[in-house]
Amino acid sequence: MQAAETPPPSLAVIGSARRDGNTAALVHRLVEGLRCDIIDLQDTPMLPFSYGQRQPEDPFFSIVERMTRAPVTIFATPVYWFSYSAVMKAFIDRFSDLADPNQDLGQRLRGRRFVLLASGADPTLEPALNLAFTEFCHCLGAHCLAQLYARETGPFIDEASVALVRHHLGEGS
Repeated sequence: MQAAETPPPSLAVIGSARRDGNTAALVHRLVEGLRCDIIDLQDTPMLPFSYGQRQPEDPFFSIVERMTRAPVTIFATPVYWFSYSAVMKAFIDRFSDLADPNQDLGQRLRGRRFVLLASGADPTLEPALNLAFTEFCHCLGAHCLAQLYARETGPFIDEASVALVRHHLGEGS
């Protein structure tokens, strides 16, 4: 009898100006005890999106390749000026590179499960960020599993959504 193949781990992409800040602490709390690889964009030199220029040595495409296999991908960002951090926004802008001639890779994101994890000082998630992430998922054909928010390192605002995300993260364990 052949052993069942271990599913790939989920993936958390942290886009914060502080490596060990509130956002990273929330990611570690969310994925504790589960199989989830963490990529800190501060440690991943990536060029900004530029029309018509493919960055051949850039790690963006290898990260997206991992996303196509991950049961869940978490986009973790602090809220800066009602939106993503600059480093997360630059990463999201690079998804424009998945148009011609990289359509195949972009199409493999269809149906994938994405989660927004945001941290900030306000009592609730900024509606503009909520909308931006929802539309980002829609454009890629990805499923927005949940949008999680915590005030700094406090409790998550919606524990039911946290339980849902942890359940799906556990599918990769």
